[in-house]
Amino acid sequence: MTKFFRASLATALFAMAFGAQAQQVNNAPSFIINPNSNGLATDGVEFEANVMNGISSARVTSIGGTRYQSVGYIQYNGFSLNGETVSVDDTRLGSRNGYGLYATFTQTFTCSSLLSPGVSCSIDTINLSLFADKGTDNRFVQAALGRDASVTVNGDQVLLGTVNGINAGSAGISAQGGAFQNVNTNFNITEEGSAFFVSPDPFYSFAFSSFQNTSQGLTCRNAAGTGGLAFCTGATEVAINSETGNTDFNGAPSEVPEPGALALMGLGLLGMGAYRRKRLQK
Repeated sequence: MTKFFRASLATALFAMAFGAQAQQVNNAPSFIINPNSNGLATDGVEFEANVMNGISSARVTSIGGTRYQSVGYIQYNGFSLNGETVSVDDTRLGSRNGYGLYATFTQTFTCSSLLSPGVSCSIDTINLSLFADKGTDNRFVQAALGRDASVTVNGDQVLLGTVNGINAGSAGISAQGGAFQNVNTNFNITEEGSAFFVSPDPFYSFAFSSFQNTSQGLTCRNAAGTGGLAFCTGATEVAINSETGNTDFNGAPSEVPEPGALALMGLGLLGMGAYRRKRLQK
């Protein structure tokens, strides 16, 4: 396999993966939300959306070898329907007389090597809780080296749903130096969540989240204890900020979710590697 062909194939696979990801967002099944449920707002109206948009912060630390743990949050700042933003006049998200929407999570990963640009990791476990914050008065503290991302809770919080199972997922640092994550999970809605997500009923049982940032959102520390953007090669600790992305929902309880975009790309790359090994053996 020539260098040109390998480069062309890799480019095509990346284009296919990100194209599939964009198509999944645009074609994601829609849902209807009642923002006045659970006493969260009083002047919102039921609205339709198919994507929750947000920004994430997390601190990743080594837990031995090439295994890592990530602790962080997602702060959702809007809803969209087929690429069009849903008006805050309807959603009341982030308004003074409305509510905040956020998730806190802990994940574990296994990587192909120590975290570095170009290294991808499989997501082993996840525990995530999705909350509504009545009054939008929580305080979000971004991750830093030596400090987990955290949420300082104020006032009433409503648990809308939980995640505790991985269907497929990849994360890591791209060759360009930015962090990324694509993950398919289960979604367990609560009674309060069913009042918030009013349709479909029963609600979707799977969730897909995709987040990424640039190298400007990373601060790393290596095994020698040296920190900074330049030390993301062989990193044992990474603070990830300004990671933007979205979450959508899919799947009835009896259905199997479609694999995420990076999972599809991974299959393509595995096939390319197998082809190359076969050629070398001849």
